[in-house]
Amino acid sequence: MSFLVVSIVIFATSSFSTSIDSTTVYAVYTVSYNTTRSTIVHIDIQFMPHKKTEFNLTGRQTFIMPRSVPSGYNLEFYDFYVDNLTAVSLNGGFIPIKKESISGPRWSVECLPNETLSTISYSIDLTKHEQGILSAGDASKIRLDRYIGILGYSVFGYLEQMDQKEHFPIMLNVRSPSNWPIHLTLSPTSQLPYGQAYGLAKNYYHLADSQIYMGPNMSFHSLSILYDKEEHAHKILPFYVVAYTEDSYNLNVSMVADLSVSAMQNILIYYESMPFLFYTVAIEMIMPLDEQHSYGFSIEHLNSCTINVQYGSGVNRNSTQEIIKIFQYNLAHHIQHAWIPKRLFSKFYYPFTFELTPVIDTIWFNEGFGQYIAMDAMASVLPLNESYEYRQYFIRNRFEHYFNATPLFIKHMSLEYVSMIASSLYSTDFRTGTNVFSRGALLAKEIDEFIQSKTQKRKSLRDGIIYLMQWSEVHQYITPFSMKQFPLFFLNATNVDVTPILNKWL
Repeated sequence: MSFLVVSIVIFATSSFSTSIDSTTVYAVYTVSYNTTRSTIVHIDIQFMPHKKTEFNLTGRQTFIMPRSVPSGYNLEFYDFYVDNLTAVSLNGGFIPIKKESISGPRWSVECLPNETLSTISYSIDLTKHEQGILSAGDASKIRLDRYIGILGYSVFGYLEQMDQKEHFPIMLNVRSPSNWPIHLTLSPTSQLPYGQAYGLAKNYYHLADSQIYMGPNMSFHSLSILYDKEEHAHKILPFYVVAYTEDSYNLNVSMVADLSVSAMQNILIYYESMPFLFYTVAIEMIMPLDEQHSYGFSIEHLNSCTINVQYGSGVNRNSTQEIIKIFQYNLAHHIQHAWIPKRLFSKFYYPFTFELTPVIDTIWFNEGFGQYIAMDAMASVLPLNESYEYRQYFIRNRFEHYFNATPLFIKHMSLEYVSMIASSLYSTDFRTGTNVFSRGALLAKEIDEFIQSKTQKRKSLRDGIIYLMQWSEVHQYITPFSMKQFPLFFLNATNVDVTPILNKWL
């Protein structure tokens, strides 16, 4: 397998026509940022009545804002920042809206029995939003005259049951000042559009898990990776690096782009698959608002990852090799998550419950195995002695270090139970997060070594993971596996039974 990095010059400026047939999409989400002196964005959701949607827009509706972050294992009250919420019927009349009396993120849209909902509109002050969300990795951001970074799930509401529909095409229309470039992770282009951009999502989850970046201070690198697998024709992966930094000395964006490309190359080699048409790495390094806000947590998405870098702690040409290695590992770790858990997962990952954090007992797989795989992928391309040293570095300084640092009362909990606790506390009380991923990674290590010892190194953990991924691909990346299936997948792939190891750790 070989790779070539070249400039992309073949994409058009915009991916979608401004003329959209109402039969093509079921809803159009429009995000408008009208003036560079404002901190407010306006969102309009226009619903397209269509018999194929099997989605009744007539009569009372429930509008919901997310509180749960996909793969974020955190609860964020995004509904607190919704202002000026209105609804309009198909005949142009205003519809009364009432916030539910209980504490959920729901509004009742009081359509009459014969009245059809057409549009929901609201606004969000991104400054208030960022100030209120204490975890910077979960917040959208604005810097006047410079930059806006929007996480889809932090601003996009939905009608009840819409989030459970697998087929619900949505168009995204983003409008900015005419001199502001726009990058959409839904439909990226090599030449940034100015003033307006369009994207298309296959359903609400895909929309919510996308991001919007715009502004004159946004750095943008458009690259491509030539993926060459022997049994397939060459595939080109359009690859984008978007960055906003308030410390350009400590974050060399060109260097980050190079590190991101090689990290993606190594993950592609590991999985022998490319399950997306394009990918964006988005980096933010911002000055802390205050001591209450936390920084440095990154998060994965279907076709992108958002890397939040602690202020002053990035990489530049003066960085040590150790700092560069750690920084690139974090990139590889979150790029890897586009496979696990975004396209290979157990129950409660998809369809996702956006208004309440789901309780997940397999975070040890998603984070532990995922981080071990990132390490293995980065190490496997190195010469033998360097590969061994790379693995040992992260096993000692990351997985064993965090496992040993865990308080005894957490160590005494079963791994599945700690995973359930971490479902809403992973980063808030990072003791739960570090214990889950370190134990999961050490479990993966033991399975890897056991398979290699039983097969004279002809097979490894990687064979089981690729088998699992192929199973998920057959099931269109939307079907969760069960823990009953899990050891059987490894048995089929390697002829090695890993059940005793699973029983020991779980």
